Amino acid sequence: MKPITKYILTFGLAVALSSQTKAQLNPMKSQYFQNPYLVNAAMAGYQNKAEVFLNYSNQWNKIDGAPVLLSFSAAQPVNDKAAVGLNIINDKSGLMRKTQVAGSFAYKVPFSAEHHIRFGVSLSWSQDRLDYTMATSSGVNDVQLAQFNDRENYLDGNFGVAYQFKHFEAQFSYLSLNQKRYGRIASVDYATFYSAVSYMINFDQSFGVKPLFAYRGIKNYDNQWDMAAEWKADMLRFYTMYHSNKSFTGGIGYLHQSNLNISLMYNSEPSDLRGFSGGIFDVVVGYKF
Repeated sequence: MKPITKYILTFGLAVALSSQTKAQLNPMKSQYFQNPYLVNAAMAGYQNKAEVFLNYSNQWNKIDGAPVLLSFSAAQPVNDKAAVGLNIINDKSGLMRKTQVAGSFAYKVPFSAEHHIRFGVSLSWSQDRLDYTMATSSGVNDVQLAQFNDRENYLDGNFGVAYQFKHFEAQFSYLSLNQKRYGRIASVDYATFYSAVSYMINFDQSFGVKPLFAYRGIKNYDNQWDMAAEWKADMLRFYTMYHSNKSFTGGIGYLHQSNLNISLMYNSEPSDLRGFSGGIFDVVVGYKF
């Protein structure tokens, strides 16, 4: 079988199976706890420190040409109320390559020391392309494939809000302000909104847990939910999650001197794809200055 045919059939099979199971869209797991700025512009610089994050996600590793996501994000407080952020995501799926660059601005409205609301907005540029280096000579000369890379790039934006009162936090992010244009140009369905509520419970100075419930919207599919928890034990972090696609995520993290954060997480296969697709492996490295 020619490589390009192999990739097309593999991608088509993956899409068909995903549709059968309501097409699970798998976000980077670091958006729940380590780096919420990934999914909510209001969370840029929310800890009042400059920070950078690198996230690698390898999905469906039993399928050739399966998705691989790589993201880099940085946030810098401007003063005690405002912050700016940068988020770069590269998504590879078979022959497909998607690149997105977003710049963000966040502003905090304080009511008291432990009570405030944050607003954030991002403007993003996206590009979808086929990687011809993975195709045969006959594939490169295919007219329809050649025309794919003539698709125009597109601009979009998102808006987010985050409310915090002592240990309680609620978030909402509208992820596509330009849905009409995005839906006409983008090659895949996409996340439409993200919402989450969480509460930090400290048992003592070194041990605590932060339960979180998230509810996510996906264009043309059923909305998804996640039940998650971050367990704190001195410098160690443990992550447990259950997702509406009947999969589990477990992980461990290490916080060095309150600056360096290294986390490893594994998401099991959805029940309807068990034994076929493989799980999802996430590596997260973050640093606060």
